[in-house]
Amino acid sequence: MLFLHGLFGTPEHWRHVMERLADRYRVIAPQLPVDPQPGRRQHGINAIADLSDQVAELVETLRIDPFVICGNSLGGLVAIDLCARRKDFAKGLVLAGSAGLFEKNPIGGMRPKPSREFVKKTVCGIVHKQELVTNELVDDWHSSIQDRDYVRFVLRVSRATRDRSVEKELTKLDLPTMIIWGQEDSITPPETGREFQRRIKGSKLQFIEDCGHAPNWEQPEAFAELLDEFLPTCFAD
Repeated sequence: MLFLHGLFGTPEHWRHVMERLADRYRVIAPQLPVDPQPGRRQHGINAIADLSDQVAELVETLRIDPFVICGNSLGGLVAIDLCARRKDFAKGLVLAGSAGLFEKNPIGGMRPKPSREFVKKTVCGIVHKQELVTNELVDDWHSSIQDRDYVRFVLRVSRATRDRSVEKELTKLDLPTMIIWGQEDSITPPETGREFQRRIKGSKLQFIEDCGHAPNWEQPEAFAELLDEFLPTCFAD
């Protein structure tokens, strides 16, 4: 299992899901080069394909095969891009709050050195379980976006996400696909999940209640249970 986080996510957001699956599957959650550390962004990202190519290189380097790819938000868009561009890239696809059709920009109106209040409001709009929005989390995010270069980078990745529509490519996907959506997702609303299901042949859709844009982080037990049911169908042959 290869897990891809979103623009403001981290591999840590997959930890509980991975722990549930680790006794049966090799589980990998890389840090995508979209975090505040400048060294991770040295090659620049101007299009989603730039991210996808780096993930493909990782798959080849680690010799991950066969595998199922699972992505949240931006990570979902990267997963779709890879499966659409590279036939037989993965044995299965899991999407959670994926970008690619419609996504409300969670950082709309962000200016250099945003206030702590802006950061807290942004995080509260992403997750439904407000107890996840700790002071430590808000402080970490607020600290990271005091770097103007990083803010410009985030805005560039956000634009690349907005500009990469997979509407036409979804109908061409031909692999087992599970779509897991938060019932209270306000960034990619439930109707977006239904639209993904309509467009991806044979895909399954499951909603998780009391859950926002990051079901793998907000409701990891429910998320892992759905994967438990889905994954054997991907490796059946």
